[in-house]
Amino acid sequence: MLDLREKIKGYMSVYRYNHTISVAKECEKMAELFGIDGKKLVISAYLHDITKEMDIQEQIELCRHFGVDIDEDTLNSPKTLHSFSAPFLIKRDFPEYDEESITLPIKYHTTGRENMSLSEKLLYLADYIEPTRKFEECVKLRNSFYSSEEDLQKRLDRVILDSLRYTIDELKANNQFIHPETTNAYRFLLSATGE
Repeated sequence: MLDLREKIKGYMSVYRYNHTISVAKECEKMAELFGIDGKKLVISAYLHDITKEMDIQEQIELCRHFGVDIDEDTLNSPKTLHSFSAPFLIKRDFPEYDEESITLPIKYHTTGRENMSLSEKLLYLADYIEPTRKFEECVKLRNSFYSSEEDLQKRLDRVILDSLRYTIDELKANNQFIHPETTNAYRFLLSATGE
């Protein structure tokens, strides 16, 4: 995996790279906590922001190259675009990692979605709470996730639900578009956790 760590440097700034490495470390930590083999999850972490700093038009063209038009919801939510374009860059530049167990967590790491897999949840949360993130909500959720005594799965769902709530509230406060995948993820977890 050291080879992959080196290869991704050419796709991002130093700031983005440091964030990416921190997300990968967080994924390793969470995989160990959940007792799962975290190799593919860590690969997803290394590749999750691979298109984050690409121009929007370049991302759209990348997707079109593979015969996929970006949907209206994603175009209305440009901060989520990199999640949808990254799997296509992986297909083009990192074909050895082009498998759903790696690309689906990447696709949903920003919006979340209804009925996320464990890997999808872990990458979503790792990206949100990794230690280089210093904003108040992030610190609060990181502390909540690692200090709680409740059942691990319940804790994961509760903290993700809280992160989705923060995201939705912030987007509403700024009169920004809320991607339907985020709303669906929130409603699903709200129902699943009984809150």
